[in-house]
Amino acid sequence: MPESQRKMAARTRSQYTGEKFTAAKAGTARDHSIGLDACVPGQLELRALLALGFLNRGYDYNTPAGWHMAALSAYTITASPRFDRMVLITDVPHNVVDYLLPEPNGVGGLPGLRVEEHRGYGTYVMQHLPTNAQFVVTDNPSGKPAGARSESYVDFFTVDAPLTPGEREQLAIVPPMTEHAQRLLAGVFCRISARDPHRRWAIGNWFYDPLRRSGWLDSGRSLGEGRKLQGAGDNWELRWDSYPYPDDLAASMTDPIIGIPEARTVSASDHLAITLGNATLRLRSRRA
Repeated sequence: MPESQRKMAARTRSQYTGEKFTAAKAGTARDHSIGLDACVPGQLELRALLALGFLNRGYDYNTPAGWHMAALSAYTITASPRFDRMVLITDVPHNVVDYLLPEPNGVGGLPGLRVEEHRGYGTYVMQHLPTNAQFVVTDNPSGKPAGARSESYVDFFTVDAPLTPGEREQLAIVPPMTEHAQRLLAGVFCRISARDPHRRWAIGNWFYDPLRRSGWLDSGRSLGEGRKLQGAGDNWELRWDSYPYPDDLAASMTDPIIGIPEARTVSASDHLAITLGNATLRLRSRRA
């Protein structure tokens, strides 16, 4: 891609994602697109698993709800997906990785996620063993790991630690997903910080309405206690009782600029659905 076209794509992407220009530029694709959904297969699988953890809230350790990742909504996170790595940019990286990385006691975290490097003060470079996908959480606005290697502040598993029996059990009960379903679920996770520059929709980290629209949901911020993503194969359903609004989520996924290519919104009498190929993600919000 000529440099001028890449810069144009990066500016457009940053307007929607909230990334700094340098971060957005690193994520643009070779086909002149903004690259939000372009990734290697392992990254696609990782992002779908991240969505499963983020969009399930509960305390049952025998289900994806037991990963305790829904609490990430409490933090301001900018998603900055790249072709070969997933990057989250936040001013509280230590807090964020605390909900992502499994601890040796087996409580919470994405099964199989390991620390590869701790860089400087606020960058964690991680690897997800089952998918061989790289995952970065950093306070560097560019999304680039920076600083010398240093010791982590918390006793997390490192890349030389194999999967535990408990992690194998948790991964074994993850429902099967088709590729199109993975793309839908991954697309939701990659848009947790997205917003329309023309102020028509916003996601707000599933926590609040950045557009502060009056007369909609309550003005207070809410993590939502009823967030649940379930399904198998091509058929999935997402239920929640807080932000964002279903129309906003559907718009972010099907927007002509930032949306997933070929994804469509379908309206039914009691819900919206997003379709991609044969896959369907039904949206049911109890507070809309």
